[in-house]
Amino acid sequence: MNWLKQLSTAWKKNQLQRPELASMFTAPVDEQWVAIDCEMTGLNPKKHHLLSVAAIHINGDKIDTGNGLHLLCRPPVMPEGDTIVIHGLRTADVEHAMSYDEMLGLLLPFIGNRPLVGFCPQIDVGFLNPLVKHYMGTHLPNKIIDIRHLYSRRMVGRSQGLPSQAQHLNSILAHYNIPELGIHDAYNDAIMTAMAFLHMRQNL
Repeated sequence: MNWLKQLSTAWKKNQLQRPELASMFTAPVDEQWVAIDCEMTGLNPKKHHLLSVAAIHINGDKIDTGNGLHLLCRPPVMPEGDTIVIHGLRTADVEHAMSYDEMLGLLLPFIGNRPLVGFCPQIDVGFLNPLVKHYMGTHLPNKIIDIRHLYSRRMVGRSQGLPSQAQHLNSILAHYNIPELGIHDAYNDAIMTAMAFLHMRQNL
């Protein structure tokens, strides 16, 4: 299985169109991760759009909140009222924000080759990957760590399937007495995800 992963990484690196990002394809340093969270206009990458992305380094048992990223993006279609009540981002907040390429120019060097830690990060990566492929010619090569699965292994000792409480970030936060900083804000969600991850990292 490991050789398949190596082959996939090598293939992605071969597609890379931005040599300055080649370090993303090297082996990650132990005890270094990056918590990531995105806010979108919906959950379908084929018809919805990325609005903001946050990323925070985790080094050992430390969360480097002082050097995190929180980037607002200008989507091709402005957010509508029914989604604004969820993510809180209005047209006025994003219509003059950075382009997706400008966002990736900051985000990709920041995440580097670190594994991506998130709550259901497959959704975030599903929105990022088409933009990343357009920007650098290939998808993100980073390992993905879903704290829902870490929580499941820790609580019920199984790696298949997820208990109902693992489906909600606030349930995981409550279990570890982590204060809610305000959900559906990308930076707050990334911080809370990082805090939860530190409680469960031994279950990797």
